[in-house]
Amino acid sequence: MKFSEKNKMDDEILVNPLTAVRLFARTYLALGEESLFKDRKFKITREAWIASMFLLALKKHTTQDWYFKPETKDGSPDFYCYTFIEDKSKGGNIKPQIKLEVFEWRKEEDEANFIEALKKIKLNKVIDPQITILCYIRRNSVIPPAVDLNKKLKEISPKVKDIWYLGDVTPDSKTWRITQIYPNTLAIDLDYDEVLSTKEQHSFIHSYRGKSEQLEYESTGKTVRLTPEFELKVE
Repeated sequence: MKFSEKNKMDDEILVNPLTAVRLFARTYLALGEESLFKDRKFKITREAWIASMFLLALKKHTTQDWYFKPETKDGSPDFYCYTFIEDKSKGGNIKPQIKLEVFEWRKEEDEANFIEALKKIKLNKVIDPQITILCYIRRNSVIPPAVDLNKKLKEISPKVKDIWYLGDVTPDSKTWRITQIYPNTLAIDLDYDEVLSTKEQHSFIHSYRGKSEQLEYESTGKTVRLTPEFELKVE
């Protein structure tokens, strides 16, 4: 993601998951599957779509709106995700955070066992106990039941907060399932047609500290757009 230098606020801009999903859909229609899924310059666009599907599933489960921003420097996590919850005791909002690490388990990769692929690609590299790992399963594989994966992962005892995966569960990719497999099990289904037809109130927001140091958030008040490469342009 590239930011202009016009305003210090720019690097605090958060993206609505619905906006990222719509960008992904437009890019898919314009470029096709081959370019979008294999060209490295669209890597963040792909990963932002994966992250967005996860955050929309969380919203369906908890009713809380989530926003996110990519890590702009090398390193982990891939995305910082935030929601805003009213704290009546403080007279303002609190801002829970998810540090999200995303990866794709692709059909061209040799590893056939999901747990072994998970260990090789992420668990052997990530040791942050506050990291959430999310895998997009982009291959035709039979995945064991979540309870079986949960049992195996508890034996491994990975040093992360939680682990999820995303995959389509209908032949026409109309229904997508976001499944938690560690430390607990949970499955949340999203209707993709419904996601694409939902219009967000704010595509981009920024958070700030009010006069009383309470956390607030609002629309950016600026023209903001995302390029197909997920570059954020603030005008």
